[in-house]
Amino acid sequence: MKVNYKLDRFFTLMFLIIGITLLICGLIFIGRFNLEDLLLGLFLIINGTIIVFTRYGTLIDFNEKKIKHYVGFFFIKIGFWKSFKEYPFISVLHFNQKSVSYSRTAIPFHEKKKIYRICLLNATHSERLKIKDFSDFKSASSEAKRIEKTTSLERVVYNPVKYYS
Repeated sequence: MKVNYKLDRFFTLMFLIIGITLLICGLIFIGRFNLEDLLLGLFLIINGTIIVFTRYGTLIDFNEKKIKHYVGFFFIKIGFWKSFKEYPFISVLHFNQKSVSYSRTAIPFHEKKKIYRICLLNATHSERLKIKDFSDFKSASSEAKRIEKTTSLERVVYNPVKYYS
């Protein structure tokens, strides 16, 4: 059984706004019915589409115990399969994610998120494989329980110091 966890957009909010602007400008240029404007419009639409619709995510094949982190554009998913047999634990981690972009006039654009991330952990908790991010703990915990039952992984609290001694 394969499960696809679409994580987030590949580009940040600032580039997403640029991509939408490129799409709109491309449509305007195509609407002018001029050969030069038509080519420029197609170029802008192609670039805007790539920026707006590129995502990254995780595919998990529970039958073969493999995981694939990918960058996807519509149905095309580029990435490599990796076995998660060396990862006997599953955990829900809490992160505060922040990104800052600056405009040409030095005005900052801040984006802050609280993230509850489901990860697979190796025996020493030194390596993590990210599966999916959630905005609330309850949904992250219920999904981790579902994966735990499906894969027979042990759910633990992330503590790398305990396993190094």
